[in-house]
Amino acid sequence: MVDMVSLAEKTVAKVMRLGATDCDVMVSDVNLMTAEIEKGSVKQASTLGDPGMSIRAYARGSMGFAYCTGHSASSVARAASLAAAMAKAGTPDKDFRGLPSRSKVGRLAGLYDRRVAETSPEQVVERVMDLAAIAGDDDRIYSVNAGVLVASSELALANSNGFSASQRMTSYDVFAEAVAKSGDAMFSGVEGMSGRRLDEGFIEFVGKAARESAVRGLRQTRVATGDYPVVIDPLGLAWILSNGIVGGANAESVQRGRSHMTGKKGSRIGSKQLTISEDPSIEWASGSTAFDGEGTPCAPKKIVEKGVLRTYLHDSYTAGKEGVESTGNSSRGSSVWSYRGPPGISMTNMVVGRGRSSLDEMVRETKDGVYLRLTMDYPNLATGELSGLMMESFRIVKGEMGPALKQSTIGISMFDLLSRIDMVGSKQRSAYGVMAPAVRISKARIAGSG
Repeated sequence: MVDMVSLAEKTVAKVMRLGATDCDVMVSDVNLMTAEIEKGSVKQASTLGDPGMSIRAYARGSMGFAYCTGHSASSVARAASLAAAMAKAGTPDKDFRGLPSRSKVGRLAGLYDRRVAETSPEQVVERVMDLAAIAGDDDRIYSVNAGVLVASSELALANSNGFSASQRMTSYDVFAEAVAKSGDAMFSGVEGMSGRRLDEGFIEFVGKAARESAVRGLRQTRVATGDYPVVIDPLGLAWILSNGIVGGANAESVQRGRSHMTGKKGSRIGSKQLTISEDPSIEWASGSTAFDGEGTPCAPKKIVEKGVLRTYLHDSYTAGKEGVESTGNSSRGSSVWSYRGPPGISMTNMVVGRGRSSLDEMVRETKDGVYLRLTMDYPNLATGELSGLMMESFRIVKGEMGPALKQSTIGISMFDLLSRIDMVGSKQRSAYGVMAPAVRISKARIAGSG
């Protein structure tokens, strides 16, 4: 069995001997099992063992990146030589200030569940079939797509400043889409859950939620184009924020002038009711980790506090360029880290603060509005404008949930969306790496065909 920490440390030393001035190495071994059902039939079931290594070598700030599959001495030697050669051949970068310094990383609970690691391929197939059966348990369900992903991984990270650490992680992801049909009316309901432990409740919740949303959408109406208050489901809010906030607060995009949040640090960007934190220590959450993709220890922090943007998301490069500390947001993947590309900047677990309203109260206090459960469109990161198809949305009339909307879109800027929040839900749920409540915004432009 490979001693991953030792292999990472030895590879760092090898790259430094080849002329690099800085280096980090990640060694990993991932076991992945997936099963998918498409239109009621098993589309594919697969198992994958994926050991490998990534190497970042620097020479005066110029980076060379290489990776190899497997851990053989010959593969590692070739990757090390290639990374060092690329770094030395590149253009020096004066903004590079070095990799993270050596630091002590504590152990974090809730990253590894032995039951996930010991799941068999047969059990994965059984679960996806159970999921499809639950999602399709209604005569009006026309078609079901479903998927279950189970992964376990072990990784080690070392750099030329003396940092080295390892951790084991597991991942359990469940997804379903149910399509209901009655006469000429069709509607799809989507749901998904993810985490690091084997939660038997995922199958029941996801299948039932997808089915019920699809069936509820068979009663349909149209809406006239206009400005309406919008109640946003936690699922929809999580999708919008996972793109709009994570991408917008990315320090690399900010420094390049490609983000709608450029120059907004310390400024109000949302309602006083809005607080967004990052917490990498949430037990069993899909983005939890003890250290980031470069070895910076991760810790909870406020991103937006009572509507004010407090920080951008930094890795070591953007932090050095700006002369601040890294926020620990170098990412090599969320639930499963990958060695096949250099790290980027992302969040671990986003947490949107809870309010005092129930979802029923939000709907009841909305006399003429829209309930948005899901859009799979996301804001333009340069402008902050969101113009998206409302895949699952419903009319709210006189404080009651009404029929589903046909062929309707929402148009609003991220700043207006965040600033117009006037009610925040008291309950959160996890989706797309975000712990989110429902919120209501006072108005958004809804383009309908009524």
